[in-house]
Amino acid sequence: MRTMMLALIALGAMMVPGAAETPTPAAGSPEVFWVFTLAIEPAQYGPLTELVSQIVAAAEKEPGTLEYDWNIGADRKTLIVIERYADSQALLQHGKDFGPFAKRFFTLAKPVSLVVFGTPDAEAKKAIAGLRPVYMTTFDGFSR
Repeated sequence: MRTMMLALIALGAMMVPGAAETPTPAAGSPEVFWVFTLAIEPAQYGPLTELVSQIVAAAEKEPGTLEYDWNIGADRKTLIVIERYADSQALLQHGKDFGPFAKRFFTLAKPVSLVVFGTPDAEAKKAIAGLRPVYMTTFDGFSR
């Protein structure tokens, strides 16, 4: 009985998923992916969520926006946005579509860091330069 119990516990432990990993585009992929961290005041959470619902609705219409996830910390002070684009042109299109929301958004949320994965072209890099991005280059791996 004890052996069976230990075997079930071991099997259960193997079924628990590991820590989530941040996916990155495969080496050679034209995709551009980023993790954007912003600071907000907890009192701004309500107005921010109202604005974000409009931003997400606009982004859903962009065929080159592959992933667009908005996450808030338990203390409602840290916002993390995960964005993935088919290529640099899709990133630039998103920037144009985000434009009408930008002023209001950046009064509610202050950029902390922008970590970019993939190989954005010079035009895409220029478009996001004001956010002081840190570029990471994928040198090996795959994406499913």
